[in-house]
Amino acid sequence: MNLLRGTLGRMAAAGLALLAPKAALAQAKAGLDTTPPSTWRFQLSADGTWYENAYFLGTGVTTAWSTSGQATLSHERRFRNGSFSLSGFGGAIYYPQIDNFNQPTYGGSLGLTSAPSRRTQLRLGQSYQRSNTRYLTGPDAQGLPLPTSAFDDATSSAGLVQGLSQRFQLSVDGQFVWRRYDDEQLRGGEQLDLTAQLARLLGRRGALYLGYGYTTSWLDSGQTRSHTMVLGGRRKTERGVGFELAGGTGYVESTGQFYPTGRAGLTASGRRSSLSLLYYRDFGQAFGYGRQTIGDLASASLNWTPVRRLNLNAGYNFGYRRDPVDESYTIRSHVASAGVGWDIGKGLSFGARYSWERSETQGEPVLDGGRASATLSYGVDWK
Repeated sequence: MNLLRGTLGRMAAAGLALLAPKAALAQAKAGLDTTPPSTWRFQLSADGTWYENAYFLGTGVTTAWSTSGQATLSHERRFRNGSFSLSGFGGAIYYPQIDNFNQPTYGGSLGLTSAPSRRTQLRLGQSYQRSNTRYLTGPDAQGLPLPTSAFDDATSSAGLVQGLSQRFQLSVDGQFVWRRYDDEQLRGGEQLDLTAQLARLLGRRGALYLGYGYTTSWLDSGQTRSHTMVLGGRRKTERGVGFELAGGTGYVESTGQFYPTGRAGLTASGRRSSLSLLYYRDFGQAFGYGRQTIGDLASASLNWTPVRRLNLNAGYNFGYRRDPVDESYTIRSHVASAGVGWDIGKGLSFGARYSWERSETQGEPVLDGGRASATLSYGVDWK
């Protein structure tokens, strides 16, 4: 976690912000290039992981070890009104106790942010990864335990924030996810999410907004669609207490029915610690299950930096999902984890983590298990 600046740091930053335009103007008049330099980063990481769960491993072995290694190269280019980033990684996962379970991992991403005018902000992103469900990040951040399997994932995203006036702002976001699994138990699929918000700004940090969301999923059984409309408010802050509260209704085309929906979040950030609580209702698909679900998803995370280079963190994700066409089919999921990160120095860092997962699917036995891992990484930056 990045440490928040103290009062003295903010005063210095404010002073630099006032001087920067004058310095840039003087450099421009002198014929100097004022564009910030591009940066590169190369990182190597290796980890060892211990599992205690036959189901999540997908084999008859009750406990097992795995090791993995990965190399990542990333580049960021900053220009006058935005930035462009590009990264790629490659590595392998090795299971010494299990035959035919090893796999390569690779992928990459690119992103573009731009502010073509004072009131306009644009964001574009594209990523692809060939990895393992035990290392899954991104679209399944809500935590849905799946059997250990290789998968291919491609995610495209775009966003636009347009200031309509000093008080009103329009934001539009879209994301498309394509997913395929090697394990025949798991079902791949595609999903498109589109959201639009019209906000009435309340000062620099607060807003009241009216939002619309559209989700369509492509499954083996066909295409599903849902619509949501919410009214809410939020207050964002880098330090202190922030919140978001919204409520409304959702409509699922496959059932022709309306359902209540909402979102509630609370963040508290201090100089060395932060707490985040979030609940929201989701109308997308349960990736891997091949079903559209109505999901009540909740998460909590805590970060604490007791000293400058040491970080402690813990998190919990809970999900209750049901098929709107067959409400007797339910999925309950739990993922709890705790970890420590240590910045050793000179580009070297160490991390350790333990997580516990539990899956309760209607008509299936209750399955749970634990996983402990330790990671050592080294990275170097240059311009």
